[in-house]
Amino acid sequence: MEDKQSLKTGERISVFHAIRGQIQTLAPYFFRRVKLPPAERIEIPLRDGDFVDADFRKGAGRGLAILSHGLEGSSDAVYIRSITKSYLHRGWDVLAWNFRGCSGRRNRLHRLYNSGAVEDLQDVVSYVSSKLKPERIQLAGFSLGGNLMLLCLGRHSSWLAAHGVEKALAVSVPLNLAATSAKIDKWWNLPYSNVFLRNLKSKIYWKEEQFPGYYPLERIKKSKSLWEFDDNCTAPLHGFEGADDYYRKCSCLYVIPEIQIPTLVVIAKNDPILARGNYEEVLEMNPKVEFLITEGGGHCGFWGMNVF
Repeated sequence: MEDKQSLKTGERISVFHAIRGQIQTLAPYFFRRVKLPPAERIEIPLRDGDFVDADFRKGAGRGLAILSHGLEGSSDAVYIRSITKSYLHRGWDVLAWNFRGCSGRRNRLHRLYNSGAVEDLQDVVSYVSSKLKPERIQLAGFSLGGNLMLLCLGRHSSWLAAHGVEKALAVSVPLNLAATSAKIDKWWNLPYSNVFLRNLKSKIYWKEEQFPGYYPLERIKKSKSLWEFDDNCTAPLHGFEGADDYYRKCSCLYVIPEIQIPTLVVIAKNDPILARGNYEEVLEMNPKVEFLITEGGGHCGFWGMNVF
């Protein structure tokens, strides 16, 4: 009897925990307002002839923070605006870049963005280092942008350090892309997966106007989950054999031991999107990478929480 009562109590706590995570994820999106000074829009050239747009805001010049947004986000996402305000308050200049296709302008090439496009982040760092010439650089990435950033750190720490990167911050990062994709496709996350799928498909239809007949529209239209979209579109469009190959090669979890730049990773236990992992395992992966595992905060929320 006692065990059954304990089980019921645990279930109530678990449900409350999940609901709280949803609220802490959605409340900032709908209600948080962050006022910022006007930004200078910069077009940054990429090595393959394409470009990305970035928003630059001048602070007191103590350093420069490069911010990477999440899946179907932009430089105007509320979490990007929030951390921009924090950096500006501390005297830092801020450059928030938009992934290909996320700035409101069509890019020149067929490809879009993906979780492993580390070369784009490298090109942004290279541009900032040569054109803006900051004394020091910090990187901050959210969700998919956090994965991309950690992947870049794991593969190119020496190169980044040589270009002035001294620290990094990753928030609500899908350490394992396959597990996170599977969780997003669960029924209780339908509001998120539906929005992601609608926006991703719309982006492909938008690009189809630019490159008629290039994209497998029928397969894309039939994609009912994030995994199916990645298998039918994201993976083949960017040189991967399929979604599983894409997730395996682009999950930052596997390169964390290689990171040589001091990095803080912030993850909430009640994040409704991220797959729960073995936190004890990641905590011991690399002394250069500190994990802050909070009880609350949701996904890219952390509203009112002093964690950065």
